[in-house]
Amino acid sequence: MKSLIFIVAYNAEAHLAGVFQRIPYDRLPEGCEILVSDDASPDATFEVAQKAALSCPVPVRVLKNPKNLGYGGNQKLGYQIAIEEDYHAVVMLHGDGQYAPEFLPEMLAPILEENADVVLGSRMLRKNDALAGGMPMYKWIGNQVLTKLENSIVGAQLSEFHTGYRAYRIEALKRIPFHYNTNDFHFDTDILIQMLRVGAVFREIPIPTHYGEEICHVNGWRYFFDCIRSCWHDWLTKKGIFYCRRFDLAPPGGRYESKLGLKHSSHEVAMSLVPERSTVLDIGGGNGWVADELAKTKQCTVSIIDNYFRREPEIRHRMICHDLKDPIDFDLPPADVVLLMDVIEHIPRPDHVALLDRLRRDFDDPAAKVVISVPNTAFLPLRVSFALAGRLNYGRRGILDDTHAFLFTRNSLRELMDECGYDIRSWNYTPAPYKLALGNTWLARMLTGLNLGAARILPSLFAYQHLIEAVPRPTVATLIRHSFENSKPKHENYG
Repeated sequence: MKSLIFIVAYNAEAHLAGVFQRIPYDRLPEGCEILVSDDASPDATFEVAQKAALSCPVPVRVLKNPKNLGYGGNQKLGYQIAIEEDYHAVVMLHGDGQYAPEFLPEMLAPILEENADVVLGSRMLRKNDALAGGMPMYKWIGNQVLTKLENSIVGAQLSEFHTGYRAYRIEALKRIPFHYNTNDFHFDTDILIQMLRVGAVFREIPIPTHYGEEICHVNGWRYFFDCIRSCWHDWLTKKGIFYCRRFDLAPPGGRYESKLGLKHSSHEVAMSLVPERSTVLDIGGGNGWVADELAKTKQCTVSIIDNYFRREPEIRHRMICHDLKDPIDFDLPPADVVLLMDVIEHIPRPDHVALLDRLRRDFDDPAAKVVISVPNTAFLPLRVSFALAGRLNYGRRGILDDTHAFLFTRNSLRELMDECGYDIRSWNYTPAPYKLALGNTWLARMLTGLNLGAARILPSLFAYQHLIEAVPRPTVATLIRHSFENSKPKHENYG
């Protein structure tokens, strides 16, 4: 298995030769190679590296970037080379000697010999050793405070987020979009968050701390706020409140969560509108959450139409695989209730109009109950965000789900139903899913109550979702048939 020691260097002419001399070549794993990436240093870093490579007992390549890529940009280059050249592991070493080259074998071992995906050389597993190694007190305190904040936001338990001594399994690097990360110093935070999100296996090992004459190029306060911002962008993206491309790591089909059990949610309201023992057609319900609950608690018979179906646990209902953006060219199963839960906004207007027309033709006689939920694009917080930021922030779910093809308000939903020939029997309004974002906390419960009360007064502004109960009006064909049936002569038997 090939391993790569990736030395990032910038203005490191005074330290780089010493770094090469301290590498324990006799203890390196077999197949180990070195890549030095000089990030367009104005000093003699490149020449020093070339000279050191001549006497190195393992293969060495020295690259000089045509322009300065930044700390994060330089890492992107090295990791991409490691991926393309089929290495098994890569360990990053700083060219200024701040991190001990003597620990390279220990950094690689958990990946090569165990199941680790990420190995971090931590200076904070033995905190007092960091002070003894010359770490300034303000950095010692700042490192721990910032790490504690980051752990609390992203849900990790790392002793240190900010070590520059780290190794990665190449297969793990292939699973994350690290090329979307910043080119600045908080690249290290971005990539750890991404690894956490894909379930990478972490190992931390204690390393000695050395602070010498090396020059620190990091603006401390800017770095602090950049790291916190990355953590919040990840948290908000995961909750569907905000969207940040580099943290968009949800698996296919995993962007949504069940709202069953959340009081006043669209799923709970829809459940209350379905009579017991109904025959239900759940359109777009391939996750099976509502269908399972209807069958279990109300003894309903459910058919599902979707082009995606949950795999685990196996769905036990009748499944019809069909992309709803395409016309329905097959017979629909009978139904007393039709569910369109968060569906029609995902379909372009001509197609969702055609879908509603088809449902009206099939279910107008006898009239089935049609339950429809859509997000409210006029939701006040969304309006405020748009007014202040001047942008619509699409994400993986929520009102501005990036798969939405049409935006609805209360009036546009009412107009659609009237144009397609449906009478709305009842309106329901749901609050934002605060419990999904904040958990079952007092704050989430308070915000839910306030939002629900405001939605009942001014639904156009405060409803997070509109949920309607409608019935199709009889089509012309149905009216003609009934007219003929009612006009048949009545014959009396005078026998």
